[in-house]
Amino acid sequence: MSKDLPALARSEWTLMEALWIRSRATAGALQADLETSQDWAYSTVKTMLDRLVEKGYVKARRVGNVYEYSPKVRRNAAVSRTIDDVAQRVMAGSVTPLIHRLVARHPLSSDEIQELRAMLDRYAPAAGDDG
Repeated sequence: MSKDLPALARSEWTLMEALWIRSRATAGALQADLETSQDWAYSTVKTMLDRLVEKGYVKARRVGNVYEYSPKVRRNAAVSRTIDDVAQRVMAGSVTPLIHRLVARHPLSSDEIQELRAMLDRYAPAAGDDG
């Protein structure tokens, strides 16, 4: 995924989550999926989908009288892009405050702690080469 893609707004994330679940869908189907949680009008969903096409996250193809939308960007790639953006833009390149905040707000299980320690050990030599 290109780092040049613009950031997703919260509402766009919501719509993308619904589209990632379906893989492909019409605006009407997505509006129905999100009706109880978002109460968005069809025109709102259609406008947001068109914006996501312009941003490069979604592709559209005409099927009969309607457009069918599908993700152009995988969820993992969008998450990675967002995390990279937060690390650079908000944290000035330092991930320590981000990790601290996440661990403080979302306690880790024993397995997650072991995984994090193994990850830190795996990347520690590469980090030491910079300085």
